[in-house]
Formats: sequence, structure tokens, C-alpha cells
Amino acid sequence: MSGFVDRLMIRYLDPVKVEELLVPADDTGQSRLRALLAAVYEPGVMEVRSTRKPVVTARHYQVPVTVPLAVRGSWEKILPAPEQTRAGLEIPTSRPAHWIDLCLDTVVPVQVAPTAGALEAIGSETVAHVSEEDFIAKFGRPGLEELLRLTGAADYQELQADSARLYRLHYTEPPPFDPAAPSRSFRLRISVLFFPDLDLAAALRRLVGSRQALDRASARPDTYDGGELLAASAWLAVFPASPRQPDPAAPTEDQVSDLLAAEGFVAAFEA
Repeated sequence: MSGFVDRLMIRYLDPVKVEELLVPADDTGQSRLRALLAAVYEPGVMEVRSTRKPVVTARHYQVPVTVPLAVRGSWEKILPAPEQTRAGLEIPTSRPAHWIDLCLDTVVPVQVAPTAGALEAIGSETVAHVSEEDFIAKFGRPGLEELLRLTGAADYQELQADSARLYRLHYTEPPPFDPAAPSRSFRLRISVLFFPDLDLAAALRRLVGSRQALDRASARPDTYDGGELLAASAWLAVFPASPRQPDPAAPTEDQVSDLLAAEGFVAAFEA
């Protein structure tokens, strides 16, 4: 195990090798970098059209992630006067729960295109004069169930009695994409884990556990001006490259990449 991990740590002392890890020479569309970006920045009102070479601003090896132990309790007294107290406490743990083999702080220049225009008009109407059948025909039963959930009404008749209103928001068409427009810079933390063998179950458990631990330990906003922030870091798993004569029963690199992508991770393979 230590041979593969040690070899990769030495390899990524070279900034050129780090760049090749993030943007392989044969990845002309920079799909790996875009997948890493999408693992953190959910596109809400914009989409990524192109990326440029990332700038690595910091690089650290064997970074510990320690998750504090959360303790919560309550105290209640009934007589002679009712009192209730609730308290929460976080206690630092003494040993790291997880280790990140390589942690990269990067800045990624990105060309984005808006997918929604500005709000142009707002309209509304009451449901008092709309029958339940007409409402379902227009919005579907899932739309009715969602409106009941949001308003807390027991049924459609209660919605009508409360004079609930339906709002219509009209947005202008988004402006056309301008490739000459200035690019935006996205700060992206990339956590890299090295796996000396292709034990996918163990790899996924380590990736999921490490991501959850880092998300708990890292203070971050929930949103940015283009959508939602999904995680504190993007995660890249590095496996040994397939041998020249691979085992026919072993999963292919594409299959491994697809499996990890389904859980929001990115795979790489190094000889």
C-alpha cells in the first residue's frame, strides 16, 4: 500500500504532474475538471461553457480531518414551577477520523452562460374560483400535493376557504452567450485519495466517509450567486492504471468512473 501512495506523493511534487492530474493531455474538453467543479457548484441560473487551466494556490499532503463529537442533552423540572433547559456541546476528538492524501486549493477560470433572464412580471389568481378537477388538469396531482404541503392545508377545500393564491412569474429570455465576455473565477478545493488496489466497496466507503467528515468540519455558505454549493470539496480518487493485459472479469476504467460519478466522485488512473 505505502509504495503506491508514496510514489504518487513524490510524483505530485511536480506542478506539471498536478496539472496533468487535473487536466489530462487527452482530455481536450476538460471533462475531468468540469466534473470536479460540478461536484461543488450546482448550476442554478447559469451553465459552464468552458474552463481554462486551473491555478493551484496551495498543496498539502496527508491532511487530517477531525470531526468534533456533538453532545446534546435536556433538563426538565415539573414542580413547583415548570422549567426546561436544552444544551448542545461539541467536544474536539483527539485523533483524526480521516486522512486526505493530497489537498489542492485551486482557482478555476470559467466561462459561463446564464440560463434564466431577469424577472419581468408577476401575476396571481385565487383558487377560490378554480375547481379541484380544473386545478389537477392544469398542474397535475403532484402539483396539488406540493401546494398542500407548502400551505399546510388538509385538502383542496381548505385551500379554497383560505383563498390561497397561485403566483405566475415571467422571466425574460436570457442574453445570448458571449464568448468574449470576461471569465469568472471559482475557488475549488480538491481532495485527492490514493487507492493502491481496485477494492471499489472499500474505496466508496472511504470516499463517502471522508466527504461527510470534511463537510461537517468545514464552515461554508450554502449558496453562491449562481446556485447551490453541494460540498466543501470536490473528491478525486486515484487508482492504479489497468495492466496491458487486464483480467476480463475485472471492471474496466470506464465502469469504475461511472460508478464513482453516480455518487459525485471523479476517478483517475495512474501507472
